[in-house]
Amino acid sequence: MCGIAGIVRTDGRPVDRAALARMAARLVHRGPDQEGFWPPAGAASSGQQAIGSPASAICAGLAVRRLAVIDPPGSRQPIANEDGSAVLACNGEIYNYLDLRAALAARGHAFRTAGDAEPLVHLYDDFGEAFLERLVGMFALAVWDARQGRLLLARDRLGQKPLYWFREAWGLAFASEPAALLECPDVPRSLDRRAVGAYLRFGCVPAPATGFAGVRKLPPAHYLVFDAASGRLHGPARYWEVPRGPADAAARPAEWRERLRAALAQACGAQLAADVPLGVLLSGGLDSSIVAALAAAHAPGRLRTFTVRFAEAGWDESPYARAVAARLGTEHTEIAVEPRCLEALPELVRHHGEPFADSSNIAMYYLAREARRHVTVALSGDGGDESFGGYPRHAAMWMSERIGPAARRVLGAAGRLMPPRPGRKSRWNALRRFLAALDLEPLQRCLAWRSLFDEGGLRALLAPDFAAEALADDPLGAWREALAGLESRPWTDRAMAIDLADYLPNDCLAKVDIASMRHGLEVRSPMLDHRVVELARRMPLELKWRARAGRTPQGKAVLREAFADLLPAEVVSRGKMGFGVPVSDWLAGEHAEWMRSILLDPGARSRAMLNRPAALALIASHAARRADHGERLWSLVCLELWLRTFRL
Repeated sequence: MCGIAGIVRTDGRPVDRAALARMAARLVHRGPDQEGFWPPAGAASSGQQAIGSPASAICAGLAVRRLAVIDPPGSRQPIANEDGSAVLACNGEIYNYLDLRAALAARGHAFRTAGDAEPLVHLYDDFGEAFLERLVGMFALAVWDARQGRLLLARDRLGQKPLYWFREAWGLAFASEPAALLECPDVPRSLDRRAVGAYLRFGCVPAPATGFAGVRKLPPAHYLVFDAASGRLHGPARYWEVPRGPADAAARPAEWRERLRAALAQACGAQLAADVPLGVLLSGGLDSSIVAALAAAHAPGRLRTFTVRFAEAGWDESPYARAVAARLGTEHTEIAVEPRCLEALPELVRHHGEPFADSSNIAMYYLAREARRHVTVALSGDGGDESFGGYPRHAAMWMSERIGPAARRVLGAAGRLMPPRPGRKSRWNALRRFLAALDLEPLQRCLAWRSLFDEGGLRALLAPDFAAEALADDPLGAWREALAGLESRPWTDRAMAIDLADYLPNDCLAKVDIASMRHGLEVRSPMLDHRVVELARRMPLELKWRARAGRTPQGKAVLREAFADLLPAEVVSRGKMGFGVPVSDWLAGEHAEWMRSILLDPGARSRAMLNRPAALALIASHAARRADHGERLWSLVCLELWLRTFRL
């Protein structure tokens, strides 16, 4: 696991090695163990590679900050092939590297290290960009090919590792975090208003936007090639996608359960490979409990598990995590998360580098910090909700598909007449939100159940001139692309596909990556092994959902049934609580003045973006506990802090 950065110049100027060093320094938390540059310090021409005539001279430089997990002393990066004509910088872990290494050795390749990165540069030698299809793992990588004068950038299939890039006439720069990319003096800082509009709608910025005009993040399962010799950019292009078309109804339920259990056991076993201490982030939910059970069965010695604890009722899952730890016999640690933990927010804003409003990153920050004191690698349960149906909005879609059009019209009108009440986890508010969207088209229902603000609320909040540009994009465009080929699937399946393509990489995995890598903790997710994801997509929907008399339907049925023998019964049967923090209570209580001081500061950078009376009304309504606007206000706080941090 690492932080990577690089610059390729096509204007005949040398790479600014001081700038490259600053880019690497911004990533030291991601790779505290080693620093590496290519070309090495003192190399002739600062990495200049003559391509064609002298007038077309190209300069390239790569930097890596390494967290040493496999082959700690030996596998330094950047790492080159045998003749030095191709150089790799990789952030991530490749779980099938031993198989790749054996196959490459049989083809005549010679290895200098025992790590998981070196096989990739040899694989590129043999297969070009098609080598990506052979990788099992999480990664963001760069390959500089001096023979052809081109740079390849790629990101893993599900988006566990981030990669940001900027292209201009002078060349291209890239880095693992925006703050590092901005250390390149040729990368400007200017606001992308449309990205801000998307952020206020979803609480994060969907790829490829970032919040900075011209700065892009590579989408999951994509690569791009910068042909420095010609100055052309090819891509981003997709190299993998989740299976499309109808589900496979041929196999029996018992066969699906056996396949799932075998696939997850294989993924978990592969991800236990490490030359450093390893543990599990155990929330007490079904997914992380399954991962903990599989890890405990295969890990050498006694497994360590870690969970967070809240004092506020309705937010604390630690009793369930404690029960799982007792069942598995793990060495268990609990970390208390309290309102004072907001002290970490400015640091998180800087490392995210783009607007980000998922408040659970606070809990993840402290969980990762404590875990890192004991282990260097931790497994998590991320990915189970998106593949097997774990979110309340999936249950809402399942129920809405069973209500006729006439009833949906009546119930939708009734829902819009229900007044809001305080409390983020209020059942009244959940019912109100569900009903109010029922008479919309299915894709619009997905949007309503996902958005922080409804369309009217968002337009009322924003100043008219800002809203005209910020809300110009179609929020459903990327979702329609994710749904191509799934027209025969039920809308519940399609809602899960949207979350897999959008919410998972842009929110959940971004949160985990930033909060964990801030402390040099590598988090691996067996549920995100692409073979597990492919298996889940092929399953019929009825394997994942169970109707329950008088209660909402329950997702993840196949997971519950396949692993019931490994876990406490109360964990197998419990519903989704969600990994979050009680930010609504904090912002209506002891941190209300803190919030007001940020949002109502006369010098606030977001002031010109907002309709001030609407913002004041939002604050007053939440403070008086007439309605719950905690997550909306949190998004405004995070936006203001981001604007200040990056001087926008």
